[in-house]
Amino acid sequence: MTRIAILFCTAGISLPLYAGSTLAPAKIYAQELVNQTVAKYPDLLVVAMHVTPRHGSENVIIASNIGRIGKKADAEDLKVIKTGETLAKVNKNGDRFEVELVLHDASLKPIGALAIVFPYKSGDDKAQFEKRAETIRDELGRQIADIGKLTEAFPVRQ
Repeated sequence: MTRIAILFCTAGISLPLYAGSTLAPAKIYAQELVNQTVAKYPDLLVVAMHVTPRHGSENVIIASNIGRIGKKADAEDLKVIKTGETLAKVNKNGDRFEVELVLHDASLKPIGALAIVFPYKSGDDKAQFEKRAETIRDELGRQIADIGKLTEAFPVRQ
């Protein structure tokens, strides 16, 4: 009986980050970076980090401003990560411009993908969205010492 209780407690601790929860994880560095990005660029509709956490086996959303934490990477996410190619397109409703690009750490090592969605209206310069996404990605990357830091508690306890 004690073993079962321990298993449930352990599972409960990991649920917010890995079990497909739609809630943002509590107080991890990756979520802090997303929060800072959305605060700095309030026009962004979506910011989501797709990363395979250290000791994880699958690439998932580890931080975002829209929840979906723990959602497994789809074929497009994995293509960006494997090929390094940026995917950029107007969504099917024609009101959002979606950019997904490789996310790097401070040493420029690829660590996953970053999805950013901008509001869009017909006639907007699509290239400017890609350029802004690259700028935002590069700002984030400079703040990521390595992939392991992303899932560490924030603020760091001394």
